[in-house]
Amino acid sequence: MDKKTDLRVLRTKQSIRKAFFELIQEKGYEAITIQDIADRAMINRNTFYLHYQNKPDLLDICMEELLSELKKAIVLCPIHMNPFSISRLETVMQAILDHISGNISFYYAMLIDENRIYPFRAKMEKIMKDKLNEGWNPAQGDPPLAISKDLLLEYLVSSFMGVIVWWIKNEMPLPAGEVASQFSNIVAYGHWKAAGIAIEE
Repeated sequence: MDKKTDLRVLRTKQSIRKAFFELIQEKGYEAITIQDIADRAMINRNTFYLHYQNKPDLLDICMEELLSELKKAIVLCPIHMNPFSISRLETVMQAILDHISGNISFYYAMLIDENRIYPFRAKMEKIMKDKLNEGWNPAQGDPPLAISKDLLLEYLVSSFMGVIVWWIKNEMPLPAGEVASQFSNIVAYGHWKAAGIAIEE
């Protein structure tokens, strides 16, 4: 396959995926037909089947490629949770948000729309949980955590997913770096102290 053909195939796939995610937002996944996708992408059905077996195959490939890109975005981010580093957690969170901002229509369809694809969120949460868990390598003699590590990971990932959903739904009202910084401060200091709210005993 020559370079010109490679570029043509790439553009065709991009058109199909763009059409697919637009249609998910408009009609919901179940209501979409292959003909809908072909019409929106301005291709014929045969061209679609050159690249994808069917609609579930297209969905699976889109999800896996997007999640693979997410993994690549955070794999090189340094993180170590003992001792805890705000700046390192912030780096990971910003990498995730930067990736999302570059694929915002895809993430909207996957996470926000009423017809969102639930398996995608679970897979995304696992990537983040694995990255945070990777940072827990206690040295011999370190005291054990005061609470369940599994509970703590679940809390961190669930909280950040809530922030991500809010950020996308509200059309990214704050820059990715600011969201990552504020979230990291909330994690480090607690929501009241991070917000500057005095607490009485």
